[in-house]
Amino acid sequence: MTDASPRRPVVRVPAGTWQPTLVAWLVFVAALASLQPLFVGAGWWLAATSVSAAVLGVSLAARRLRAPSWVAWIVGAVAGSALTCAFVSGGTAVLGVIPTSATLQRVRDLADQAEAAIVAESAPLDVSDGVLATVLVSVLAASIIIDLVSSVGQLPAFSGIVAVVVLAVPAFVPGVTTSWPAVAVTVLLFLVLLALATGRRPTVGGLVGGVAAVAVAGVLTATVPLGGVTPLSGSGGSGLGLATGVNPIVDLGDDLRRGAPVTVLTYRSSDADGDYLKLVDLVDFSGRSWSPAEGDPDPEASLESLPAAPGIADGTDRREVTTEIDVGSLRSPYLPLPVPATSVEGVDDEWGVVVESGVTVRSTSTGTQGLEYTVESSPVDPSREQVVASLADEGAAMAEYLSTDGVPQSVVDLAAEVTADTPNAFDAAVALQSFFRDGDFVYSEDTPVDEGYDGSGLDAVQTFLQVRSGYCVHFASSMAVMARTIGIPSRVAVGFLPGESTGFGADAERRVSSDDLHTWPELYFEGLGWVPFEPTVGLGRPQSYLQPTGVEPTAAPSADDAATPTPSADDAPAESATPTPTTDATDPSASGSASGQAGRGLEATGLIVVALLALVLVVPSGLRAGRRRRRRSVAPPDVGLAAWREVVDTGADLGVAPPRGATPTATARALAERLARGQGAEEARLALDRLVSALQTERFGGVAAGESAWSDAAIVVAGLRSSSTSRERLVARLAPRSLIAPSPAGNGLTA
Repeated sequence: MTDASPRRPVVRVPAGTWQPTLVAWLVFVAALASLQPLFVGAGWWLAATSVSAAVLGVSLAARRLRAPSWVAWIVGAVAGSALTCAFVSGGTAVLGVIPTSATLQRVRDLADQAEAAIVAESAPLDVSDGVLATVLVSVLAASIIIDLVSSVGQLPAFSGIVAVVVLAVPAFVPGVTTSWPAVAVTVLLFLVLLALATGRRPTVGGLVGGVAAVAVAGVLTATVPLGGVTPLSGSGGSGLGLATGVNPIVDLGDDLRRGAPVTVLTYRSSDADGDYLKLVDLVDFSGRSWSPAEGDPDPEASLESLPAAPGIADGTDRREVTTEIDVGSLRSPYLPLPVPATSVEGVDDEWGVVVESGVTVRSTSTGTQGLEYTVESSPVDPSREQVVASLADEGAAMAEYLSTDGVPQSVVDLAAEVTADTPNAFDAAVALQSFFRDGDFVYSEDTPVDEGYDGSGLDAVQTFLQVRSGYCVHFASSMAVMARTIGIPSRVAVGFLPGESTGFGADAERRVSSDDLHTWPELYFEGLGWVPFEPTVGLGRPQSYLQPTGVEPTAAPSADDAATPTPSADDAPAESATPTPTTDATDPSASGSASGQAGRGLEATGLIVVALLALVLVVPSGLRAGRRRRRRSVAPPDVGLAAWREVVDTGADLGVAPPRGATPTATARALAERLARGQGAEEARLALDRLVSALQTERFGGVAAGESAWSDAAIVVAGLRSSSTSRERLVARLAPRSLIAPSPAGNGLTA
């Protein structure tokens, strides 16, 4: 019977041709062009396309020289890595392309810089060395994956997944519109790649589908407001107002120097003096900057009854304050709160409590702009007797709040000098505050920029203490670091000053502007909890109880006289997790920082190992299964050839290796030897003979093989597996040899 339906002409692309590689590269670089709204200039794109071209081009050249696909893949990866090194090494690499330990350290430093820029700045970003390095390393990894899938796995169409990921990135960045022309070009090029991968010329239906795909992509990228909400900067907006990232301290100086102040919120408070409004506590100190402790909102914690502030004894006097807050143009993932807050009403369940960075209220899906809510807070207001009583308490061990790795000796010596005559830790903290507020320090937002020490790291602290001119970041960071060197747990809070009082009577409220963005240190004392200090000269107001006591710790009142009972274990700080006691913050052996960092390093290493293991176990078997499905869908006149190739590759995966250049008959003899090991060998051998006969008739007799060829192939494959050992079957599944070894399936055949 003759099939009257018209057949689509088949275009066979010989293995190793350059067209699929070229088009796969064009798809990727077109997708990269969609990121243009994220960055200033086009230099990053030219560098990225060069790295990708090095990976794919050198790999293609190696394959054209008849190198095995896996060898060509490695050579391409090395070439791309060398070019990436030339771009980012900054003179630390041998001959500019061979990385050294200094190169690896520079890449880590650049990654930190890029993270700070991405978190703190809005698009488009200036392409600093850190941002460029991050982009190029990401492009290098993506290009290596594309080459692995398209050349080694021989599934070039699947490399389009990488392009899809790239195209999705701008949709999740606030204020950025995806480039519709780049999406259109990427989709059209991917259709060309599909045509090459399937070996068929485009049909009218395919072209119509392509145009429809471009239209849908354009409509989605132009209308879907994914960029309106992100976990990094909260709700979207016009770009006006004030936006804080996950780490607000990173760009605080630029926000203060922004020019005309912008009102970010207003509030009414039962405290006549107003409230400091905290966004987040910065706990982790890397030596380069302060950052919030990592942690997700606790689903069990309720905003209506926030976790108790740690370390505050039951008998300590406290004030009850009610604050009604109306957020204007502040866009932040953190809720501004007076501290310590006890309850929040008026926000939905998109906001949750994060305990790791103090009691912080944070959202991973929305922002603060336009919120109205009420906060109940209960700040401590201890009497002198209660402060003195707390001196007798042994504070909870808090190694993570005492880490000062790498603090310059000059800073350690200065802290010791300032506090030399103080009888106790509380008086030492008061002395540090007075050192900054009552000394010869000057408030300036410009001097740190002009002198090149703007920031919160140890280098900035050391220079600031010499120049003695800076703004709140420098005062807070310096006092917190100095407090740690004398054994007082510390952290840095980021938020707002109380703002300016406006109106009278029933209309009285406070207005908080971008100029009120502020940082201050908080020091921990058992019985008092986290005590806020104000070292910044000329700003804010220190708490009235921050006065020297002049009392030796051993002279503290007894339990009968003390107004404050000894806290129970339940009052210990929630933030401290199995810390190691320490008496000297400058002694690395006395600090838990190293172990904490080691633990985080081991955790990260474990995740990397698991990811690599999954890659090794899943990707090869997935590529092999994809090749099997593609062969199964082959239409006449190539059904017999596709079935034969599947049988031969299955044999190769199981360790059957016919001689190079063997004909189908010789290959069948090698397969028959393996089949003889298992049960049902005769049936499998007969199926193998029928398959070889159908193949030869198809290729040389002009009679297309029917579906029975796949039935025979299935019998042979089952026989090969049953005649193999468990180990051979496991290796065949997890590490199929046919993906990397040239297949003899077509030996002796002409297509």
